[in-house]
Amino acid sequence: MTAVLPARPTGATVLPARPSAAERRAAPSLAAAVRDLDGRRARARQRMIGASELGECRRRAAYRVARRRPTNTHTGLQAFLGTELHRGVLRVLRRQYGGLTEVGLRGEQVKGRCDWWHAPVVEDLKTTSRFGFERVLTRGVPTKHWFQVAVYAWLLRTGQVHDRRLPAGTGQEVDGLRIRYLSRDSGEDVVIEADHDPALTAEAILWLTDVYATVEDEGVDAVPRDGFGPGVDSMCDWCPFLDLCWGPPVDPETEGEVSRQSRLTVTDEDYVDAVHDYDTWRAAENEARRQKEFARERLRGRSGPADDLYCEWSGGGLRTQVDKDAAVERLTELGEVVPTRRTRSPQAIRVTKNVTRPD
Repeated sequence: MTAVLPARPTGATVLPARPSAAERRAAPSLAAAVRDLDGRRARARQRMIGASELGECRRRAAYRVARRRPTNTHTGLQAFLGTELHRGVLRVLRRQYGGLTEVGLRGEQVKGRCDWWHAPVVEDLKTTSRFGFERVLTRGVPTKHWFQVAVYAWLLRTGQVHDRRLPAGTGQEVDGLRIRYLSRDSGEDVVIEADHDPALTAEAILWLTDVYATVEDEGVDAVPRDGFGPGVDSMCDWCPFLDLCWGPPVDPETEGEVSRQSRLTVTDEDYVDAVHDYDTWRAAENEARRQKEFARERLRGRSGPADDLYCEWSGGGLRTQVDKDAAVERLTELGEVVPTRRTRSPQAIRVTKNVTRPD
């Protein structure tokens, strides 16, 4: 017997058919959506130096000044999630404590968005990885981060605002600087504060002025790089001008086993300089390691505060690990084939004294 379904009322909602397996596999890519959104954001099209770039790489700032088009603008999904976390935290701070977040600021040579102005303090929020968070705890706040909040304070104090919530040309009260570091991995945060320092602001503005002056007088290529290139310095790995600065990725078929940095070694003099640089820094690295290990041994059995630092030990517990030699021996006894894989060993470099032997 065939069942008769009641007629569908006019205007009733019709649920979409369930997508097929092929359609589900062809679902829109989140990573692609993130790249498209990031490309349409103001920072991706930015042509003026941003306050967050102060104290970073002078060559990158020079490209902004010269209005060069970025060559590497794709942002990864992880960075996008960090940005959204950043916005969410600012929203919570504003709702809980008041103040203004993401305040637009714009001067003649620099612009930016102050994360949180909670009069009379300017705060910048930095979401970091676990390693970045630990670096701040062990090494302190990088100068470039102080430059950023100092310039925000200066723009606010001088009324150089570009925000409908504040009157342009009217100076605002700013007496303190604050940087809040938030670990994306653990949720732990640390707040570091300082008084407004005109000398710090002057140093940041001088850095900026030098970049503008060099670009105007000698051109972009005369402005030095402050990063050491892709694969060596994360500053370069994520730079929007990576290909413009260091050239396109190496083509092994036409260039061989080289790197982008090796393109700087053109003449015999360049080669000699690079060899001597390697030898000098290798010796410095070895001596620094010896000094560090000596200090480490002096600290055995001790921990606690030491003026502005704090020392503590961790680890040392027993761990269970696979005995590789015993495992291979056991597999061989059982007549099993030992699983292997082919990997490429890292290239080694050796620099020695070139001693000329007498005839």
